[in-house]
Amino acid sequence: MAERDLRTGDPQLDRVMAEFKANSRELSDVMGLVGDVSGEAASPDGKVRVRVTASGQLTGLRIDPRAMRLGSQELAEAILEASRRATEDAARHVMEVTRPYL
Repeated sequence: MAERDLRTGDPQLDRVMAEFKANSRELSDVMGLVGDVSGEAASPDGKVRVRVTASGQLTGLRIDPRAMRLGSQELAEAILEASRRATEDAARHVMEVTRPYL
């Protein structure tokens, strides 16, 4: 279905509406790019690897079998630290993606 070019007869209002339409399209494009962003990080020893979305939601967790030798508190701290660093990584990627639009 073709999109109609609606005109109000008021040149200023038509200009504002055209700008709004262009900005809406651009915002939609940026949101799509941000939605594709993820962040990743690993514990310093590499036994825990984490992947998160741009909003920090955990989407991947790999625990090396050798990590099972860690105490539960140490393993939990490694997971949380890797998750925090992955979220920071995702935030950096979001800034890279959105910088041209800001």
